[in-house]
Amino acid sequence: MPLSPLDLSLTTLRDLTGNWVRSGLTALGIFMGVAAVNATLNIDTIANRVLQEQLAARDNPNITPWVYGRSLPPVEFDQAAIAEIQAAVPGIVSISRVTQLWESEVQYQGKITDSVDALSVSENYQRTTGRQVLEGRFFDPEDFNSFRPVAVIDTVLAQQLFQAAPPLGEGIFINGTRFTVIGLIETKNLDGSEEGEPTGTLWVPEPYGSLLRGRFYYYQGEIQIAVRSLDDFQTISDGIEAQLQQMFPGYEIYIYGNVEDLYEEEQRQRASIRVLKAVGLLALVIGGVGIANITIAAIMERTREIGLRRAIGATDLEIMAQFIAEAALLSLIGGTTAVATVHGLTKLATTTVFEAPYEFNWRDAALSMGAAFGVGVGASFLPALRVTQIDVVQALRGE
Repeated sequence: MPLSPLDLSLTTLRDLTGNWVRSGLTALGIFMGVAAVNATLNIDTIANRVLQEQLAARDNPNITPWVYGRSLPPVEFDQAAIAEIQAAVPGIVSISRVTQLWESEVQYQGKITDSVDALSVSENYQRTTGRQVLEGRFFDPEDFNSFRPVAVIDTVLAQQLFQAAPPLGEGIFINGTRFTVIGLIETKNLDGSEEGEPTGTLWVPEPYGSLLRGRFYYYQGEIQIAVRSLDDFQTISDGIEAQLQQMFPGYEIYIYGNVEDLYEEEQRQRASIRVLKAVGLLALVIGGVGIANITIAAIMERTREIGLRRAIGATDLEIMAQFIAEAALLSLIGGTTAVATVHGLTKLATTTVFEAPYEFNWRDAALSMGAAFGVGVGASFLPALRVTQIDVVQALRGE
């Protein structure tokens, strides 16, 4: 006689509550496995969010090569050299030239600041760095072609010079030369770190910066090479170094990246997460072994019941469903309890022990529960399949 869904549920509950210790230990095994998996996923999610916040505080991932020769002439990265690098190394998004102008003093209506980073940049600088313009605009081709004395400043320098007044259209003096402010840009530390307070930055078009070189001390310009993603950082760095060695034989090549520390941190995190995931999966497998054992024990203890049900018309599938349902229910109990417990502990830890960006992630919870059901149902399937091989007459005899 087939069981209705309600009867199947009641029978499953009766069988599981008939042996609290065995059912509890099996659910505990699933709990530990799911807890390990869910905690690992939470750690991975938190680490990725922290990494993204650190990346957002910096310019786009980029690489700055230094080419140095003791007795060789300095290297100038002209358009031909830049094009050759970009064609030879895949994964490069953009390359821009940057020259830092030292000993720069900025003045506006009696307010003077000499702690400022002054840069002359090429047209695609904004694409390379990803800096967002908050007001006004960045440089356009006409600014470069017409040698316009225009400047873009960041929010720190705007606060120093203008306080709350709008800076656009105002004239500022850089070492006595007047520049018109055409844009306000977000502030980020130029060295790629979050340590220390930014001192203020301004940018001028590269052609006009070249005219100023004779007016005050400057160092040789450099190029910034934006990479596609943090994952590509090391591969592209190696490719750039190899290409520069080919282009400039006899020179020493040094590679600096604004996200080098974050790349190394990400690699360490990935290695740690792989270990934690392996531990979580091992715990799940142990829980699955417990599910298989309880299913085998249940089949052996209820041999007469199985024979009687088959004798009165129950199909093999219906009998298998009963044992698989028991495993699924234990997986549900253990998995749900594990997800709720890990969420509570993670929330407590990220608010009282250390600050970290954490929110409940339904995707991670679903993956954890899916793993629980997969292991539970999978582990119970083969023992439940043995039900179909039991001889009815022998089962009724309890053999």
